[in-house]
Amino acid sequence: MNDNKERIQKIISNYGSYSRREVERLIKAKRVTLNGKTVSLGEKASIDDLIKIDGKIVKFKTKHYYYLVNKPKGYIASRIDDMNKRVIDLVPNPSNRNLFTIGRLDVNTTGLIIVTTDGKLSDLVNSPKSKVAKTYLVWLSHPLVRSDFAKIREGITLDDGVVTKPVKKVKVINNTQKNYLVKMTIYEGKKNQIRRMFKELNNEVINLKRIQIGLLVLDNNLESGKYRRIQKEEMYEALKQTYK
Repeated sequence: MNDNKERIQKIISNYGSYSRREVERLIKAKRVTLNGKTVSLGEKASIDDLIKIDGKIVKFKTKHYYYLVNKPKGYIASRIDDMNKRVIDLVPNPSNRNLFTIGRLDVNTTGLIIVTTDGKLSDLVNSPKSKVAKTYLVWLSHPLVRSDFAKIREGITLDDGVVTKPVKKVKVINNTQKNYLVKMTIYEGKKNQIRRMFKELNNEVINLKRIQIGLLVLDNNLESGKYRRIQKEEMYEALKQTYK
């Protein structure tokens, strides 16, 4: 159930097909009922209530929100833990809906993360069948050797015995002293996967930043801690790609 109640005229105008002024006129005319009782202006309701106009049920069109966020260090992806700084608190929530993140990042990892109210989108990104590409910049404690690349491309056995899928896209960006930077793309999302992969190669991830999910790219102008709101169509179109 949705416990987020708002004034009934706002609920109907936000999620139905009526303007706020039209809803207020209908309420004043005693043509609107809430769970069987005639309502007055200002009464509270949610989209889970039974609301009727002239005896006909109001069918709500849920409005979803989609944000691309440049996650800073120190923020958690969980929406349950409100004792820490949460990614979802970086974006507005005008209708007090249940926001959550898609494409989890651990507290020390930065970069692109999706915040939305759309559960179907979560299924699309997280489903093993979707295999949405995720690209990262990985700063390492020391450079990779040829055998490391071979293992990454073949699949690495992690500490729990799970073997990662082969990584086809891995590229050295910088190999200077104290700045060993690799760019790599994976198509799965096991917990702390990249950090654990390099640990098995006796290497340490110093910094980790996600720069792309599907065709969604982290804008260089999007500062850490900032967001960009996008439309549903743009979001779904950018994520309709599969592993090849």
